Amino acid sequence: LRSGKLGEQCEAVVRFPRLFQKYPFPILINSAFLKLADVFRVGNNFLRLCVLKVTQQSEKHLEKILNVDEFVKRIFSVIHSNDPVARAITLRMLGSLASIIPERKNAHHSIRQSLDSHDNVEVEAAVFAAANFSAQSKDFAVGICNKISEMIQGLATPVDLKLKLIPILQHMHHDAILASSARQLLQQLVTSYPSTKMVIVSLHTFTLLAASSLVDTPKQIQLLLQYLKNDPRKAVKRLAIQDLKLLANKTPHTWSRENI
Repeated sequence: LRSGKLGEQCEAVVRFPRLFQKYPFPILINSAFLKLADVFRVGNNFLRLCVLKVTQQSEKHLEKILNVDEFVKRIFSVIHSNDPVARAITLRMLGSLASIIPERKNAHHSIRQSLDSHDNVEVEAAVFAAANFSAQSKDFAVGICNKISEMIQGLATPVDLKLKLIPILQHMHHDAILASSARQLLQQLVTSYPSTKMVIVSLHTFTLLAASSLVDTPKQIQLLLQYLKNDPRKAVKRLAIQDLKLLANKTPHTWSRENI
C-alpha cells in the first residue's frame, strides 16, 4: 500500500477480502479498513473504486470496524471534492456502509444534495446510496420520500432515472403514513405511465412494498391478478406471475379462495 506505483497499490487493495476471510478478527479488520480509508482519502479515483469494491465484497465484516467515526471521517472528506466522479464513488461507498452508519446525518444531507446534481454519474450514485439508507433508516426514508416523489413525477427527470428512482419506494414501509403515500404514488405511476418498463418496475416495487407492510397484500394480489388477466403484454404477465409467487411464498395466509 505504501508503494509509489499505482499498480502495486491496487494489487494490495484487491487482496484485502482474502485477508479478511483468512483472519476475520476485529483488530485486524479495523486497522485494515482504516488503512483503506486513508488510501481512499488521498488516492486517485481508480484506487477509490478498488476500495469501494473491497468494501462491498467484505460487507459481513463491516460491523467489526471498531473506530467507525474515524473510518467514516476519512471517507467522508472526499465528498467535498470538485470532481463529480470522486463524489459519486464516495456516495456509493457511504451507501455500502449504510448498515453501520444508518443515522449519520451528514451522509443523509450529502445524498439529498447530490440528487440535485447536474452530473449523471453523481445522481446515479446518490440514488444507490438513497436506496441503501432508506432500507436501514426510518428517519432517512421519511425525509427523502417527498424528494423522490417529486423527482419521479417531475417532467424534467429523464425516464431511465425514474426507473432507477422507483425501486427506492419499496423501502417506505417504516410506518403506515409513509407506506400509504408511497402506495398512492405507485398506483398513480402504474396508471399514468403505461410503457412496459415503467409498469414492470412500478408493479414489482408495489409488490415488495406490500410484502413488507403486510396490510396491503390482499389489494396487491388483486392488482396483479388484474394485470395477469387483462394486460396483453407477455413481459407484464410474466412479472405478475412471479410477483404472485413471491407473495404466495411470503404471506400464504393472506390469500382468499377467489384469489387462488
